[in-house]
Amino acid sequence: MMRAPLGAVAIALAASACGPFIPPMTCATLPTLGTPEQLERRPSPFDSVTLGADGGPVAKLCYSRPYARGRAIFGDLVPYDTLWRTGANEPTILHLARSADIAGLSVQPGAYSIYTVPSPGQWQVVVNASISQWGLTRDETGANGQIFPNAYTEDVRRQEVGRAGIGTEEIPFTEQLTARFQSLGGGEHRLLVDWETTRLVIPLRFVVNR
Repeated sequence: MMRAPLGAVAIALAASACGPFIPPMTCATLPTLGTPEQLERRPSPFDSVTLGADGGPVAKLCYSRPYARGRAIFGDLVPYDTLWRTGANEPTILHLARSADIAGLSVQPGAYSIYTVPSPGQWQVVVNASISQWGLTRDETGANGQIFPNAYTEDVRRQEVGRAGIGTEEIPFTEQLTARFQSLGGGEHRLLVDWETTRLVIPLRFVVNR
């Protein structure tokens, strides 16, 4: 099991005489995690999805995509009422080139780790300004008996922007965790995360003049 943390990546929005400059958004990782080809060959491959607007990217999600592989997922492999990295390996990271509201939580341009708390009822999304930690949110025991400690330490928890309720939808069975952006118009978007028979619906709205 690979345990190196995700390299810190930040997105800045700078102004120029020609208007706002949106830098390229990349899912950069520490060299110890391997090459892009090695990341793709992980059991839960590393991937990304980008949201574009006004001729350039405004958001990018970097995440690892586990497979169900015959396992029961929510309420079993991913326990209810327990913080989850919303993927595998490193925590899922959302890069934003503009100020935004994530499920009503106000954030500035930058990079944020996106956790969720599954529930038989309403899920929660957890937005955290820390992006350098590994993704484990509880102690786990490896096949050889080795203990892998919870990486969501008190120091990481103190960097939470906030928690908010989000909606879910029932969908046909989805073997591999898959995320995508959906644009609704008027600056309103949704981040959709599908796995097993559940779709997470995370509202995303870009804010002007904040």
